[in-house]
Amino acid sequence: MTTPTDLAEDAVLQHYRTLPVPERRRVARRASPELRLRLAWVERQIAMDRSPGSLAAVLTEGREKQARHLDMIDEVFMRIAAGERMQVMITCPPRHGKALALDTPIATPTGWSTMGELEVGDQVFDEQGRPCKVTWTSPTWYDRPCFDVVTDSGGHIVADYAHEWKANLDRRRPDRLYNTCDLARPRGKQALIWTTDALQLPDQDLLVPPYLLGAWLGDGRSLDGGITAEPEDAKHLRSVIHDLGYETVQWSNPTVFGVNGLRSQLRELGVLGNKHVPAKYLRGSAAQRRALLQGLVDTDGYVAKDGQVEFCSIKRDLAEAVQELVYSLGGKASLIVSDAMLNGRFISKRYRVMFYMEGAARLPRKAVLCRSGIRANRHYVMAMRRSATATRCIEVDSPSHLFLAGRAMIPTHNSQRASRWGPLWYLRRNPTARVMLASYGADLADDHGRWVRDQLRDYSPTLGIRLDDGSRAASRFDLEAPRNSSVRGGMVTAGVGGSLNGKGFSLGIIDDPFKGSDDANSPAQRDRVWNWYQSVFYTRRAPGASMILINTRWHEDDLSGRILAVEPENWTLIDLPALAMSADDPLGRAPGDALWPEQYDAEELARTKRAVGERVWWALYQQQPRPLEGGVWQWAWITANRISPAALRGIDLSRIVVAIDPSGGAGGAHDETGIVAAGRTADGQYYVLEDRSGRHGANAWGREACLRAVELRADAFVVETNFGGDMTRQVLIQAWQELERQDATAGMPMPRIVEVVAKQGKRLRAEPIAQLYEQGLVHHVGEWPALETQMVTWLPGMDSPDRMDAAVHALTELADPASTGLGTVAYQDQRLRGRR
Repeated sequence: MTTPTDLAEDAVLQHYRTLPVPERRRVARRASPELRLRLAWVERQIAMDRSPGSLAAVLTEGREKQARHLDMIDEVFMRIAAGERMQVMITCPPRHGKALALDTPIATPTGWSTMGELEVGDQVFDEQGRPCKVTWTSPTWYDRPCFDVVTDSGGHIVADYAHEWKANLDRRRPDRLYNTCDLARPRGKQALIWTTDALQLPDQDLLVPPYLLGAWLGDGRSLDGGITAEPEDAKHLRSVIHDLGYETVQWSNPTVFGVNGLRSQLRELGVLGNKHVPAKYLRGSAAQRRALLQGLVDTDGYVAKDGQVEFCSIKRDLAEAVQELVYSLGGKASLIVSDAMLNGRFISKRYRVMFYMEGAARLPRKAVLCRSGIRANRHYVMAMRRSATATRCIEVDSPSHLFLAGRAMIPTHNSQRASRWGPLWYLRRNPTARVMLASYGADLADDHGRWVRDQLRDYSPTLGIRLDDGSRAASRFDLEAPRNSSVRGGMVTAGVGGSLNGKGFSLGIIDDPFKGSDDANSPAQRDRVWNWYQSVFYTRRAPGASMILINTRWHEDDLSGRILAVEPENWTLIDLPALAMSADDPLGRAPGDALWPEQYDAEELARTKRAVGERVWWALYQQQPRPLEGGVWQWAWITANRISPAALRGIDLSRIVVAIDPSGGAGGAHDETGIVAAGRTADGQYYVLEDRSGRHGANAWGREACLRAVELRADAFVVETNFGGDMTRQVLIQAWQELERQDATAGMPMPRIVEVVAKQGKRLRAEPIAQLYEQGLVHHVGEWPALETQMVTWLPGMDSPDRMDAAVHALTELADPASTGLGTVAYQDQRLRGRR
């Protein structure tokens, strides 16, 4: 029962919230110990109210890092939560990750790699054993707090403090994501991590059938094709081998039989006299790997009455291969090393592989005993602090973002911010709101929903909101209605292309609508995503709803590209490239400045660019998708000869022109005015200085061209007059006169206007300039993605876009022998003085 005292205290706490920070500190210092505890709780509430990043910092006890670009994403959620209707598109480079040691073994479809060796495009495995691609790799970090993470079967991984694991710390609750430092905290029971499913791989073309090779490796004679077995076991073995297409013969020793043709095949495999499992057999299909294991266990394995299988060998590599087979089939195996003794004398080391697995043997007397153990599909893990070591992170395109790490193939994770902390914070601030979140796969979307639901459940008292008991599914859950309200908020998730049923959303989030470049490059898949967005997602908006689109720009015609082509005025674009590209960068960075220099400085990003290649760099890191090359220009001609603005300062240009290609029509590809500035040196090197093209009206493009001319001290305008005639000349003259009235021309005379009437075909105009690029004579000063994309994608017969046309006109004027020093018409005002 609420008492008057309680009400009075609540009123005091509510008033405390309104006080400025210095005043709150004075109140806290004077408060009683009991009240101080209440005030501390209020301070946590105030902190969590500020932003998604502040909420993350409180719940993770400061482990979630904040940066300027994350502040900008937080601001979007804050404005939406405050009631502002927004449609926001967020593009930024791959997330900055949670790292593992460089020497951590990583299973691949062809064998093994390490964290330090993996590159973008390499394949690894997800927690369901399916191959998935590495989409991003981090730089190497050297100073992160690290932990030894060990399993009950002897697995060992070195991970940093923030690495995420899908684990279980409470047997009464389902699995959730935990950081390494969470696993390291003292507790009564160790954390549990489920083993992987069997690796999903196709059948291999194998010289020797896997079962036969396993039987020979287990108890075959090393230098020939003989196999040792007790007579009763030999009957079964010979029957199975006969079914594989081989003839067997009994040797003089009653416990040894031969297999016709096997010896030559073993020699060809390279195992005769050197028993080991060839790598190809360890990456066969699940059926092939199981047959190999059965051959090994049938001949040289022991199955106890409780079902535990033991394989013993004095060859470590053979024992480790058996352990790997068990892991790759979704099991768990311990490798125990001891001394092999004979009559009290040390003979050698022996290696015992211990595991439980139903179907591990085919020999009837062993097969009947094999079974799965109670803990066979779970790793017990613990983490212990250790010294820092070199670490690295990867991102993969698996639906769950899990990948297998270590020889034990333990599923581990990488994380996101805007698709998790943002919705959680928004629901806390607006408990009657509905959030809908979609990703390219239903599994990934459900994983986001499950994470948000788990936080709501585990931190309910701290967050001040509760899940509704009747609706707690990961893909759809409701909140309890606030006091004095019957409206319940909640969250729904789905895969892009799937249905979104139920009430409309007040906040809709699409996080990565395409799985990767293959999907984004498919016209059919792009159409499917676009149709789903229009007919399903967009129609689920409640009145005043906001939308957030978070994506990697794999293709210029992806979901972001189509939205910006249809309704750019209705969307706020937050474009956060890894390296700033223009002076109007959202964060106020200078061109070339890194997004998060504390983590990834310009030097590290340059190494990344070289490693991933131009196309991936521009799509993943700069959010400027670049399609495949056309038929006239090639990327290499541009990228190999690019220079920085700083390098230009040491170059003496003899001429500078600003070329304008006015808009040739309304809408479509003709609604931009091309404005490109270029220069040349006396020795015939050409420089593309600026691309200021855009959707400009006549007054706007005239002023923009004139301002570029003043800033660069250009000596001429080059204008195509096919569509505008005399109007283009008048636009420039009027714009220049207006700048003179504003005293904005720095006293320089108006550049000469060189009019161009394009009579030749576009290919005939473009090819001579493309040849200059091929010869390495044209240098782009900085990076001009839109212009460069138009160049490399243009094919003869297509309408040539305005930016490219402007660049061709500028370079044609500069390359004309008649204009090498003085322009097409001689200057009388000595404006070129000092440029030759």
